[in-house]
Amino acid sequence: MRQVVHRAMLPAVITLGACAREHPSPTDAFATADSAVLRAPPSLHVLALSTYDGSGQTVHPDYVAPQRPWATPSHFLAITPYPGGDSRRENPSLFTGSDGVNWTSASGSPNPLVLPSAGYLSDPDILYSPSDNQLFLYYRQSADEDLIFLIRSSDGHQWGPATQVVSGPALSILSPSVVRRSSSDWLMWTINPDSGCRGPAAHAELRRSVDGVAWTDPQVVDLNGPGGLFAWHVDVQWIHSRNEYWALFPAKTPGNCSTRELFFATSPDGLTWQTFPTPVLSAGVIPEFSDIVYRSTFSYDSGSDDITFWFSGASMVANGMFVWNTAVQRRSRADVFSSTRAPVARRMSPARPGVITNFSPP
Repeated sequence: MRQVVHRAMLPAVITLGACAREHPSPTDAFATADSAVLRAPPSLHVLALSTYDGSGQTVHPDYVAPQRPWATPSHFLAITPYPGGDSRRENPSLFTGSDGVNWTSASGSPNPLVLPSAGYLSDPDILYSPSDNQLFLYYRQSADEDLIFLIRSSDGHQWGPATQVVSGPALSILSPSVVRRSSSDWLMWTINPDSGCRGPAAHAELRRSVDGVAWTDPQVVDLNGPGGLFAWHVDVQWIHSRNEYWALFPAKTPGNCSTRELFFATSPDGLTWQTFPTPVLSAGVIPEFSDIVYRSTFSYDSGSDDITFWFSGASMVANGMFVWNTAVQRRSRADVFSSTRAPVARRMSPARPGVITNFSPP
């Protein structure tokens, strides 16, 4: 097992570029799996994040709000810097906030949380386990093979050593998304990129666990984009009040990872999915996302029936370099469902030159 080196002093380099309660109360100061109590705006608001590398460029957000018995109401955003596509800086970092918009580095927490022992890191996914009263943060290390590691914290400040929990050949495991249904029922979705960005396809896989540490072999999952597109960097959540899983993912075309549309899907069992035909978000909606919309996350508030999204994406600047940003938006579930279930007559517009075709996508 590879050991992951924890935080060390890094030079600042800037390059261009969950068992929920049966009836959660919307007025409860604590968030639950179905109630985040956030005040994000209805329009897209680009986050101003002070990353450890000084760039402020970010990708791959993931959100959690621990419920009881966690000591105090808290909101956490796990994310990675990605300045100009520099995977050396793509180390999981942690921010805290109270409204979904304004975030600061988690006080007392190392920043970044971890550093690679080989290759590079990416793809953080954070959740809360009430039975352990701990945050679980999973992330990927890519080198000569793909490894998924887990670190844990009882306070959001101090983090334990990294434990390797999943392994596979290089370019076989991307974007772990973990759901805890109970203390003995854990699910992890990942994307198998079928030889990386240049590959002709990609497919989703599901693993299961009784403790969040030891995982089964994967099984293929029926989760795809419409019109022959492939799911890429998925985020999955169990929505207790609606008794179904929701997934949010950018869609990939063969030959590159410059994803330009973000889709929404639902499932009763986590295996068979219905993907809505119209994107939740498309490239070009704001200048910061002019060329790419990428891995994103969300929180559902059952009290208000609203969904808060944190979207990541990029715009291309000189020499095909991308500048990455994260934005937040709050929308009603009814609006999201009605607008994305409507049939769409067009197909994804082609990317400009400078598409992501390398072997180290974010």
